[in-house]
Amino acid sequence: MSIAALDKEQTTGQPAPSHEELVRRARALAPMLRERAQRIETERRVSNESIEAIVAAGLARILQPRRWGGYEISHDAAFDVAVEIAAACGSTGWCASLLNIHDWWLAGFPEEAQHDVWAQNPDRGLAAMVYPTGKAAPADGGYRLSGRWSFVSGVDYSDWAIVAAMVFGPQSPPQARHFLIPRRDYAIVDTWHNVGMRGTGSNDIVVDDVFVPAHRTIAMDDFREGTTPGSRINTGPLYRGAMICTFPHALSGPALGIARGAFAAWLDWTREKTATATGEAVSEWPHVQMRIAQTEYELDAAEMQLRRNLDVIRHGGPSDPALRSRSFAAYGHAVHGICKAVDTLLDMSGARGMRDENVIQRAWRDVHAIGAHVGLNTDLSGQSRGRFLLRLPRDPKVRMF
Repeated sequence: MSIAALDKEQTTGQPAPSHEELVRRARALAPMLRERAQRIETERRVSNESIEAIVAAGLARILQPRRWGGYEISHDAAFDVAVEIAAACGSTGWCASLLNIHDWWLAGFPEEAQHDVWAQNPDRGLAAMVYPTGKAAPADGGYRLSGRWSFVSGVDYSDWAIVAAMVFGPQSPPQARHFLIPRRDYAIVDTWHNVGMRGTGSNDIVVDDVFVPAHRTIAMDDFREGTTPGSRINTGPLYRGAMICTFPHALSGPALGIARGAFAAWLDWTREKTATATGEAVSEWPHVQMRIAQTEYELDAAEMQLRRNLDVIRHGGPSDPALRSRSFAAYGHAVHGICKAVDTLLDMSGARGMRDENVIQRAWRDVHAIGAHVGLNTDLSGQSRGRFLLRLPRDPKVRMF
């Protein structure tokens, strides 16, 4: 079947669910996902049953183009679904969020690359790693690619991966590019033994001198500027945003969801909690009341920053250094505010909060693991924003800004 015929076939069907309906579906999955959270952490990967439930509920098609069977709704919807799922299980929320944003990423590739992945199965999972730790060289009709990439979340249930590498050619300066590769072209190395986000299965992948055709690669500069080949085909506002303004919502949404889930659990626990020595109701202590109110303020402030970024990308406006630097800085600052709020929850939980079965300690570990992501690094984003404010040129070493 031709690509044009496939497009026509896939755009005829049932209307896409609404933003509100997708959030309702995510909320309906929460009890099951919460029950599996400890098992997922122990097994160090999200279970196939959980991924299948998310896919069956349509929660992995939110940012996929309609022409390929997706819903093409909004980044807001993907964010809100991630918050709901992560409130029940942080690792599952993280992987669900990445399933959506990786579809958005693929939608920026040339048409033939999208066809390679989605033509036969629009629910194929994609793993990805944005940092260019690989090396590639030009070859006839494409590139030869080698490298090792760490922190590739959800790679065990993905059929394709997007990785980044530096291209070194004989007559041109080095260039950072993204490469799309099928499962047969990479090996998975079981390395994911981590203090936080233990259930994400964020293992390493290794590629040893494989050929990648030209249509399965794209310059990182195109994603930085929001001027990808795919945006000329997928013309909706979803696909016109710069990566640094867009991609980090998929990282920050799970952090907010984890914190909101921990906040609710702490309140439920503390409303019934009594002091061991005196039998007093802990909820009656003024300092507890004041600190939990401050924690809510911090979470609300972080969420407002994140939703301001979603407002910026909603209509797919043009990208410029002012917008990119402000968005980059806001994502990191918001998530580190979330970490501070969960620090307070753990501090107020005492020794019982440290037990394995207590969701507060898991939330604390998970949000700090997310906060360590390079896409939320406050030093990098602060430097980028500071350089803009001081009217200095962008630092080319910070490639995605």
